[in-house]
Amino acid sequence: MKNKVLLLILFFCAITFCSCGGAVKKPLRCNLDAIAELKDRNISLPNKSANEIDNYLKTSPVWKLIARMKGKLDHGAAYIAAKSRKAIVVTYNSHSARSGHVAVVSGKKQMAYSNSFKAQVPYAWGSVNGEDPQLTLLSLQFAADKEPQMNYYVYVGE
Repeated sequence: MKNKVLLLILFFCAITFCSCGGAVKKPLRCNLDAIAELKDRNISLPNKSANEIDNYLKTSPVWKLIARMKGKLDHGAAYIAAKSRKAIVVTYNSHSARSGHVAVVSGKKQMAYSNSFKAQVPYAWGSVNGEDPQLTLLSLQFAADKEPQMNYYVYVGE
């Protein structure tokens, strides 16, 4: 009897799995990965969505917005600051219910040219599509058409 019940449970689980196309969508967690990465550096961010983190950074006295150059993100300034071991966060705020994206800029690898941004961009530590976080070129984490809604912030706290 127990074997039949277990087989039925297994059968229904298999049907459910197959009806989903066999894919289980991972939850987006870029915010949690950025929070953890900065926590390792004794810097805290609020446990909020990417959009809410961007809103927090805009008003926080310990974070400073890196100014744009001619309306574009200053990738070079962000990279130089990250290379000098300053904490740099890059955000995309969707300004809607749909969450944006957040990552931590790295100065460990040289900047590289991005065809989509048409500029040299830094590498950033973060998760893409709910996958485990990794160090990737900024343009693999952020679409260039989102640049008007993106910002770099440098940590100026102690």
